[in-house]
Amino acid sequence: MSDIDFRRKINWHRRFRSPEGEKSEHEILRIFESDRGRIINSPAIRRLQQKTQVFPLERNAAVRTRLTHSLEVQQVGRYIAREVLSRLKEQNLLARYGLETLTGPFESIVEMACLMHDIGNPPFGHFGEAAINDWFRQRLRPDAACGDAQEDFHCGIATLRLKEGDDALNTLRCKVRQDLCHFEGNAQGIRLVHTLLRLNLTWAQVGCILKYTRPAWDAQTPPASCRYLMKKPGFYFSEEHYIARLRSELELGDYCRFPLTWIMEAADDISYCVADLEDAVEKNIFTVEQLYHHLCARWGQHCQGDLFSQVVLDAWEKSRANNMRRSAEDQFFMYLRVNTLNKLVPYAAQRFIDNIKPVFDGSFNQALLEDDSPASRLLDLYKQVAMQHVFNHPDVEQLELQGYRVISGLLDIYSPLLMLPLADFQQMVSEGGVRHLPIETRLYHKLSSSHCLAYKEAVDKLSCSNPHYEVMEFYYRCRLIQDYISGMTDLYAWDEYRRLMAVA
Repeated sequence: MSDIDFRRKINWHRRFRSPEGEKSEHEILRIFESDRGRIINSPAIRRLQQKTQVFPLERNAAVRTRLTHSLEVQQVGRYIAREVLSRLKEQNLLARYGLETLTGPFESIVEMACLMHDIGNPPFGHFGEAAINDWFRQRLRPDAACGDAQEDFHCGIATLRLKEGDDALNTLRCKVRQDLCHFEGNAQGIRLVHTLLRLNLTWAQVGCILKYTRPAWDAQTPPASCRYLMKKPGFYFSEEHYIARLRSELELGDYCRFPLTWIMEAADDISYCVADLEDAVEKNIFTVEQLYHHLCARWGQHCQGDLFSQVVLDAWEKSRANNMRRSAEDQFFMYLRVNTLNKLVPYAAQRFIDNIKPVFDGSFNQALLEDDSPASRLLDLYKQVAMQHVFNHPDVEQLELQGYRVISGLLDIYSPLLMLPLADFQQMVSEGGVRHLPIETRLYHKLSSSHCLAYKEAVDKLSCSNPHYEVMEFYYRCRLIQDYISGMTDLYAWDEYRRLMAVA
C-alpha cells in the first residue's frame, strides 16, 4: 500500500450536518456537486463581476473582471487536473494513489477552488488591501506592540495598548494588532466561506483555497522550509480554531498545504499572465506590435525551436499570415493563449506528478511553475512585461490611487463606530441604535446584516467576566468594518464614498 493515498485528503465530510457512513463513488461525487451549487450560487461569486482584475471601474465589457478571470482560471485548472489524472492513469497509478474512484471529485475540487480563489479580494485589488492595512497600521502601530509597554503610547486604541504587569493580556493585544493590520484577500476568502457566508463546504474544498499557511498575526520570519508557503497571511485569528480542525481533518502538518492547491495556483498563474497583456491591448496601452517587441526585447536572443519561438513567435507569425476576417489582434491572442496552455499545462501536470510525495504531504515549498525551466521563464516574461508596461502605466496608477483614496476614505467615514465606548456600541447592536448617537446609528444601519450577525455570534461566545472580553470585542468590531468594506464591489465603494462625502 502506497503512503500516498488521496482518500485521506479528499475528505467529503463537512463542519456541520456532515454525511455519515460509507459512501459509494456516485454518492461522494454528489456531495461535491452540492459544493459546486453552494459556491456558484453564492453572492461572493456574483460580486466578482464588479471587482477589479487590473483596470478599476472599467466600463468596457471586453476587459476582464475578477469573475471573467476566475472563469478562465477554472477552465485551466480543469485542464491541468485532467492532465494529471490522465498521466497517472497511463502509468497505472490511479489505484495506487487512491484516486481510482475519486477522479470526479479531484477535478471538481480544483475547478471550484479556481472559481473561488479571488472571492476575498477587496475593491480595487491589491491597492484596496494596501489601503486597509495602512489605515489600521497608522492607528494600531503593530510594530510597537512587540516592545516595552512603557513605550507603547502610539497605539490609538486604549483597549489594545500594552500595559505594564499585564503580560497575558499584552500577548493577546499584540496578536490582535498584528492580525488586524494584515488584511489579505486569501485569508478573507477563508473567512467568507466559513464565517460570513456559512457555505459549510467539505473539508477538502475549503482546504484547496488555503493558499498560504501563515497566520495573519504571525510576525516572525518563516522557516526556510516553509518560506514560500508562508509568504503571505492565509487565515485570521478569528478562524484559528476552524483552521486547526481543517488541518486535522485533512491530515496537514503545521504550515503545510492541501495537495490540489498547487494546481489551482498554477492555473491562476497561467491565466492572468496572458490575460493582463490582452486587456492592456484592449485598453490601448500598447498595440499588439508593440507588445510583441516588448516580449522579444525582454526574452533576449531566441533561436529556432526554443519555447519563445514555439509560443510567442509562432503566435505572431500565424496572426500575420491568417487571411480570416478576424483582426490580427484577436488572432495573436488566440494563438498565444493556445500555445501557452499547450506548453505550460502539461509541464505543470508533470511537475505535480514528479513531486507528488512532497505535494501530497503539503510541504512542497514552491509553485509548480517556479523553477529554472523554460516554462517558468516564459511565465516570468509575461509578468515582467506586464509589470513594466501595464501596471506602471499612468492611467492604471491613477485609478489605483483613486481606489486607495476611496477605501481609506470609507474607513475614515465608518471609524466613529470603532471609537465608540464598549457600552454604547453594545447598546447599538442590541437595540438597533442609540438616540444620542445619530451619526453612529446611521452608519451602523448601513452595515450588512450578515456581517453584523457574524459579529454578534462571535461576541456572544465571549464571557463578559473574562479579562480578554474588551480586547476580543474590539477585534470583532474591527473585523465587522473590514468585512463590510472589503465585501463591496469597486462601483459600490466608489458610489458609497461619493454619497457619504456629498460629492456630486
